[in-house]
Amino acid sequence: ELEHVDPFDPNLTLDQMAAIALECRINPWYFFREVARAPAIGSNESVPLEANRGNIALFWLFFNHVMTILIQIRQTGKSFSTDTLMTLLLNVICNNTAINLLTKDDTLRRKNVERLKEIASELPRYLQQKTRDDVNNGEEITIRSLGNTYTTHVPQSSPKRAYNMGRGLTSAIFHIDEAPFQPNIAIALPAALAATGAAVDKAKKAGTPYGTILTTTAGKKDDKDGRFVYNLLCDAAVWTERFFDSQNLVDLEKMVRRNSRAGKFIVNCTFSHRQLGKTDEWLRSKLEESLQTGEDA
Repeated sequence: ELEHVDPFDPNLTLDQMAAIALECRINPWYFFREVARAPAIGSNESVPLEANRGNIALFWLFFNHVMTILIQIRQTGKSFSTDTLMTLLLNVICNNTAINLLTKDDTLRRKNVERLKEIASELPRYLQQKTRDDVNNGEEITIRSLGNTYTTHVPQSSPKRAYNMGRGLTSAIFHIDEAPFQPNIAIALPAALAATGAAVDKAKKAGTPYGTILTTTAGKKDDKDGRFVYNLLCDAAVWTERFFDSQNLVDLEKMVRRNSRAGKFIVNCTFSHRQLGKTDEWLRSKLEESLQTGEDA
């Protein structure tokens, strides 16, 4: 019934709006393809989300509850894709759900919250759930009409405080951004994952979304925190589109564990610019614009 119906048509009927909202709730791919928009940069028009191997893998793995490590070079939409997913969860799919973000500093967490607000503001008005009663700051997002919260956190320089911070992150949906660049991530992340156990069990029982996503650019292996994330990456199964052929969740878990170094249920999604649809010329121009050389490049 929604074929050829534009979710942004100002003349939609109430029945059509309700049908679009329901389709977004039960079919995330409809949301990503037809509804999600990237805020305008350098123009007045927002643009549809651009599909690529990275974000398709990310979305598919999340909704199949597989811990995912997503590594892409800058300016290929790694953070934007995750933020689009979080926007869908906060505004459409979830109820009474806490989502936690752990990112490397105050600047990044404020940018992350701002992106989420901008993406939500591009949704059709009838899908926007935020009201004047919701929190409006640079560290947290609330959707009180649905009972959802999105809370941001930054690393702690003290090992004890890092452990306590990790133990406090008791949510079924957890996003860690730029983990190799976070001090004491080797302490905070295991503590946080242990703390999410009860929330994940509740989500499983209720049939609601849950999962852990790590997004990052490449860190340094000779750094303690970078080495911890690198080892986690090496233990994971390398992403392959063959995972799509799994018969069911049980079969998928067997495939992932069989292809990981330590039998872990984690997938390493590392994509080059070519795998994301970018040309060598595009990469050269971005490197030239950034003025970076050597390891930084």
